[in-house]
Order: sequence, then C-alpha cells, then structure tokens
Amino acid sequence: MNRKELSEIRNHFNPEAKYFTMERVLTAFVDSQRRVRGVCLRDAPQIPSAESQILYETMKKVLNVNLGKQSTELPFKNHAYGEDGAQTFLSRVLASGFKQEDVALEFLGKLAETLDSDSPYAVIAAYCQYDPPRKNKMDELDEEASDQVFRYIVIALCPVAKTESVLAYDQQDDEIQRQENRNAVISKAPLDGIFFPVFTERATDVHHVLYYTKTPNSPNETLIEDFLECEVESTIEDDQSGMKQVLDTLLGDDLTYETVTTVNEKLTEMVAKNKTDDSPTEVTGRILHRMLAEAGVPEEKLAETERVFGEHVESTLKPERLVAPKTVIKTPEIVVNVKNEAKHKIHLEEVNGRHCMVIDLDEAMIEVNGYDLRVPGVLDPQ
Repeated sequence: MNRKELSEIRNHFNPEAKYFTMERVLTAFVDSQRRVRGVCLRDAPQIPSAESQILYETMKKVLNVNLGKQSTELPFKNHAYGEDGAQTFLSRVLASGFKQEDVALEFLGKLAETLDSDSPYAVIAAYCQYDPPRKNKMDELDEEASDQVFRYIVIALCPVAKTESVLAYDQQDDEIQRQENRNAVISKAPLDGIFFPVFTERATDVHHVLYYTKTPNSPNETLIEDFLECEVESTIEDDQSGMKQVLDTLLGDDLTYETVTTVNEKLTEMVAKNKTDDSPTEVTGRILHRMLAEAGVPEEKLAETERVFGEHVESTLKPERLVAPKTVIKTPEIVVNVKNEAKHKIHLEEVNGRHCMVIDLDEAMIEVNGYDLRVPGVLDPQ
C-alpha cells in the first residue's frame, strides 16, 4: 500500500463520504491490572453525533499517511497464518464485523493479555467498508463505484489519565472553587493503532497490516511482535545513524556542507515523487552513489559506496526517514536554522585566518529577539 492508496482511505474516512460506511463501533477500557472493563458494542449510526465526531477524529489518526515514519506496513510472519496465528485471528475479527460479542471479548482479552502495560488505556475500534469508485484513464475517480467492496477494521489504543484537581468557576455559587475530576480522561491522540487489511492496488491485501505509532523512535515492540506477529523495523534514529556511518566511512573529513545539503535535496525530491508513485523508491547503495556523484564527490571516493552501505545498513533506507525539513548548523555555542531553499546563502570560509560561517544578507534589516536592526553597510533598496 502506497501513500496515494492510504490517502484515498483516509480522505473517505468521514461520515459524510459517499462511498464509506462505518457499521459497528467497539469501545473498552483496560485498567493497569490488564482487566477489560466497560465493553460497549454499538451500531455506528445510533451513536450521538457529538460522541461520534470524537470517535471519527480519534480513529482517523491511525490512518496517518506519513508512511515510513509514523505509519508502517508490515508483513505477517509465517506462523501468523496458523490456527492460533495473528493473521488468522485478525481475519476472524474482521469477518465478525464486531457483531459477535464473544469474538470482540476474545479480541480484547488477547490484546490485554499480550500488551505489557502498567498504564491503563482505552480501545476504540470500528468495522468499516469502502466502495472504491472506479478510476478513469487519467487516474481520476469516477462517480461510479466498482464492484469490489473493501472491508476493514481500524483500532486505536489511547492513553488514559486522571486530570489533576483544578480551579473552576461555579455559576450557581458565583465564585471560583477547587474541583476534583474523578473520571479518567481518554486522549484523542492514540499512542498506537492497527489497520487491517491494507488497501494495495486499490484491493484487499490480507497479508499485511498497517501499524501506527505516535512515537516513531519507540514503537510498541510487544504489540508488533507478540500481538500482530510481525517483524519490528528499525527506528528512524537507527536509519539516520546508519546513513551517517556510511557517509563518515566513505568521506571522513572530506564530507562538506555542500555534500550534505545536496544529498538532502535529492532525498526531498525522492520523498515528493514517492507521494504519487505506485512503487516508492528507497535508498540503496547504488542510489547513494549517484546522489554523491551529483553532489560533486570525486569518483575515486565512491568506488566502495555499495560495499560500505551494505556493511552499515541491513537492506534499504526509506528517504522519508532521512530527509531533513531544514538545515541545522550547530557549534557548542551557536545553533543556526536555515530553510532548505536558503541553504545556498551559507558559506564556510576562511576570513582573516579564521574559520567562519558566512551568511548572505539580502535585506537592510534583520530581526534579533523581536527587535528590527539595521545591517551596517547594507543600503535599504527603498
């Protein structure tokens, strides 16, 4: 499933969407002793609209289109297809459509038993269907729905916490008073989420599951390995560290500002292209070789690129995990943030025998701590 396909599902995850229906909703609470409480199964159309809107907003966050960062498509391990396997179990939950209480309770019990959590959390899940409209030769959606219905479940695991006592205005007594909130508050921002099956080539794919996490550098490994029975991928920090080791090994002291910013520019182009491509491109040793050559690195420095890449990286790297949204230059005392489109205004030079970072200033005024200051020697064009 690529970003375009996930975006299609997300864009139609709306009670007003023409081709979408949310049929059943499951909500439950799992306390710190892993006890399942407050189980509720309801027909979605019967839920009051104010509550329904919150449920939609919460579950929609699981359909995060930031593939490679917060959302990851994972293949099931072989044993997940066994009689007691995760893929078999999730398929049974899907087939039940959250209409069978015993299956819903089994699902919640398995989830509570598997997740090693000392903190309470809420489970918000739904059984939905999407009638994907046909696409014309211009890859545009037609009004006519296709004859294939995509049925799926989306599951949000939300943290729960008690709010502290607060001061509140009491209209009856006309004064500000201290109030205790004894109820646990469920966050509308899930920590983890599951979407099954996935929507590949605009059709049902039961061999993969989409895992969402709010914290890409600390995914819920227990949920992935033990509940979903999938492999845990490397984190963003791991991938960025691998890329850094490759460049440091290849170029060492010859790694320049221009090389780093040009590679980031190439990664940005790859990310933009991947948003619409059916087959997203990932960074390989050969692709990195080409990037570095285009950045002006001499060929003799690049002869070992693929070998070094293979030593520090297990397979490939997702450009979405490597691209930097802005250029950040740091010294022990100074941090400079530069928009990527302005990276050419930075120069590392030797001035009067000292190593300096020179910044081109095109304006007569700059802002320092909110104060407008005139740049000495720069004329105001007006």
